[in-house]
Amino acid sequence: MRPQIQTDNHINLTVALPAEAKPLIKALRLVRHQPVESLPLYTGAGIHLAVTGTGAAASSIGVRYLYSMTPAGHPAQWLNVGVCGHGSLAVGESLLADRVIDQGNGRSWSLQSRRPLATYTGPLTCVLTAQSDYQPQMAYDMESAGFIESVSSLDAIESASIIKVVSDNPDHLTRGINAKLVQHLVHQRISIVRDLIAQLQRHHA
Repeated sequence: MRPQIQTDNHINLTVALPAEAKPLIKALRLVRHQPVESLPLYTGAGIHLAVTGTGAAASSIGVRYLYSMTPAGHPAQWLNVGVCGHGSLAVGESLLADRVIDQGNGRSWSLQSRRPLATYTGPLTCVLTAQSDYQPQMAYDMESAGFIESVSSLDAIESASIIKVVSDNPDHLTRGINAKLVQHLVHQRISIVRDLIAQLQRHHA
């Protein structure tokens, strides 16, 4: 049986890429959880971060993985952090998603509004492949639908938040993205992520 992580103040955090995870691991002082399971897991101060890999299916697996380690009677707050494309915002801007749209099947989910932390709030479309056709005022990623669908199936959508940092737009296409840039972008917005985590922990206390 997989060991449970005991805590009374539980934040489950998913990211797709190691480059997204590295600045968070450092800033939040997380350590690798042992024994090593199928997904890289980092923990500390009630925060449990799983590196899921790219795509909605991988993100869904990450949610289920973290849920399986959540002790009964200790419902978690859920947070997805990563980079996204955007049709209007500049590279480096942050976005707090208020709606997730699954491009594949048209489903959508509304997210509970939080105290504004990111520079912008707006919709996020989950796509199957990297986006090159950007619509104004729309963000794009590849994980959000898997994340929010799985959290919703756990009756925890009111405890879910998604924060993204813009990595590409019509003037800076996805071919310019590399791990170093992703790490830099997330690092530049660490304070926003930390503030959101603090807000979630206060709400959960």
